Amino acid sequence: MKFTLLVAVFLFVAIAHSVYGAPEPANSKYTTKYDNINLDEILNSSRLLDNYCKCLLDLGRCTPEGKELKKNLIDALQTGCSKCSEKQRKETPRVLKHLREHKNADCFKPLTAKYDPKDEYKNKFEKELEKNL
Repeated sequence: MKFTLLVAVFLFVAIAHSVYGAPEPANSKYTTKYDNINLDEILNSSRLLDNYCKCLLDLGRCTPEGKELKKNLIDALQTGCSKCSEKQRKETPRVLKHLREHKNADCFKPLTAKYDPKDEYKNKFEKELEKNL
């Protein structure tokens, strides 16, 4: 199975600024190992997308890529994706838009409830997200 920002997915607003990889030093970037994965394949496959959502929600098994995303998601939200690659930043709004429009009840709302229950990140990054959608 493949992965990328869903997984990059997702995450609202910076949930939205989701990412991959495990940085070592505090100022390092997330890995770009998954930046060339076919994001359309994931977004257009209910099965793949559902698997990543379940991973992020602790409702299913995670692929190695899903584990990396999950591991760095909170940091990406807290830092405004400051460690994301240019490609990760560029693709995040597209993933979020897709989740909002196609998977809202199944994925987007539960992910938002789990990772941004007080709308802290949504409020912080909503303007940035909207201008990129």
